[in-house]
Amino acid sequence: MKVLIPLSLIGMACVAHGERGPWTLDLESGLTSTRYNSAQVPKSTGTEVDVARLVGKEWRTFGRISLIYQDRSGGSWKILYAPFRQSGNGSLGAATSFAGQNFAPGDAEATYRFDSYRLTYRKPWKGGWSVGGTLKIRDAEIRLRQGATVASESNTGFVPLLHVYGEGKLAAGFDYEVELDGLAGGPGRAIDLSLRVKRQLGPGTTGFLGYRVLEGGADVPRVKNFAWVNYITAGLIFRL
Repeated sequence: MKVLIPLSLIGMACVAHGERGPWTLDLESGLTSTRYNSAQVPKSTGTEVDVARLVGKEWRTFGRISLIYQDRSGGSWKILYAPFRQSGNGSLGAATSFAGQNFAPGDAEATYRFDSYRLTYRKPWKGGWSVGGTLKIRDAEIRLRQGATVASESNTGFVPLLHVYGEGKLAAGFDYEVELDGLAGGPGRAIDLSLRVKRQLGPGTTGFLGYRVLEGGADVPRVKNFAWVNYITAGLIFRL
């Protein structure tokens, strides 16, 4: 969130000076709430932990930043930084085994981190639709703490995703935008679906409101973790 403020000022300064080219700066913020998030580490001997219950399901703020470059062939390159971190105190309903540590029933603290770095390339397909692919780097960690007992499971890895993008006219003065990064099958799945309503605010500046859902996880011997996160989104798009 702190990063979005100076970047938005840079974007507005560039727009004000008419310095618009092939670059687009996309700043997204709003509120996020977790529908479910369960983890079992390791899958064979660990206890299933309701992470969402521990960190809480109340709405919290978030921020995402994208920089997009449109090349001369009509294709688009996109770099995204999407941090996601939640922590809170809750209660374990039963004796819990997590990442080799044993926790007693009662109060416990949980931290869930799922930072995402993505590089996307897409080409126009037909109509207002484009297709391509995304290379995602996930940097994830689940941590439990109860007094002096601490256990964590962290993982950093690469995930290839299918990318679909569409935009068009919705009504007078309003456009729609649909964007999907997703892959399903094998030991896991990943879905990041965004729906936006956009309105031109001025030369080189667009505002939007929307909804985003992030769902997925992995089911492998080391860890079983699936989560669903809802977002109410708002932001600004600057053509630089």
